[in-house]
Amino acid sequence: MSAATQAALAALAGQYRVRPGRQDSIVGGRPPLAAALLRGQPAATAASRLSALFALCGLAHRLCAELAVCAAGASAEHEREDAANAAHATMLTRETLAVHLRCIWTDWPLRLAAAAPHRLPDVEAAGSPGWVARHVLGMPARQWLAHWTDDPRDCLSAWSARAATFPARLLADCRAHADTTRATPRPLVIDEARLSELATAIAGSPAFAQAPLQRGIPVETGVWTRSDDPRALDYDTPWLRLGARVADVARLVAADAGAGALRFGASNCAPGEALGWCEMARGVLVHWVRLAPDDAARIEDYRVVAPTEWNFHRQGTLAQALSRLDPAPDDGALAARTDVWMGAFDPCIAYMVDTDGA
Repeated sequence: MSAATQAALAALAGQYRVRPGRQDSIVGGRPPLAAALLRGQPAATAASRLSALFALCGLAHRLCAELAVCAAGASAEHEREDAANAAHATMLTRETLAVHLRCIWTDWPLRLAAAAPHRLPDVEAAGSPGWVARHVLGMPARQWLAHWTDDPRDCLSAWSARAATFPARLLADCRAHADTTRATPRPLVIDEARLSELATAIAGSPAFAQAPLQRGIPVETGVWTRSDDPRALDYDTPWLRLGARVADVARLVAADAGAGALRFGASNCAPGEALGWCEMARGVLVHWVRLAPDDAARIEDYRVVAPTEWNFHRQGTLAQALSRLDPAPDDGALAARTDVWMGAFDPCIAYMVDTDGA
């Protein structure tokens, strides 16, 4: 592949430039590829095209596309049967678990410990309750969750100090940098009223999907903002946000995980216009579609708002936390603190850290 081709592909994928210690701590982003890819195309192809484009979380994108297109009226299947819902929930859970584990074993070593990625042990069984108990938690999921639910910080502190699992060691080693800077979460809220407002905002401006706001405020979405978690506002450091990802793994494999199951849904916003959404590994994913008024089988416009767009907003929680990092004296602490924030918010596109101008 030529250098020019690589540069062109990188431009399509997008990139963030992270500048800790500066007011404009996050610049860059990714182009709105969904509209360019789907405008004028058959609505029935949206799910397959977007799952291929966003392959890392392809099943979540497929589900959101199917929900949105169906709700917009391109399909006669307006109501999903219980069996179909159960199948989608299972699919979403499996992919979310896989993304979590891939992130912990391949991304966390680079961002939290400046170490080489590790291979998942016993890959064939990865994600099963027994595998998670052995290789992630060091105990049954329900036992770990009981402590986490009671006191997340105490749970994470005790567990990372004594457990011999790879994730526990990583969180123990990074705590000095990851549990020192605080930023109270401002969670993205998903309910009927806010979904309606979100659909209106997306439809009103193509630029909204690149820098979304909820009721005029930049908010964040992640495993620590799940709507059924009463402790969401307690996860105020990168360390606790990282711990919430371990908790999500535990919830998803627990035998009684119904209360923590990933949610998804769709709503019709206007004739030929709808929104589909689902919870996934990085937070809440939203797809919005408008069908052509003269041909409901074709797409007039399509927009995707992924967790990354919420979390990397230039006035968001992460940007503000990065801007407050002290750039001097730079004994390596600035890079380490930047890395743990990036590990917690976990962008799904490339980024580079620039400390020269800090």
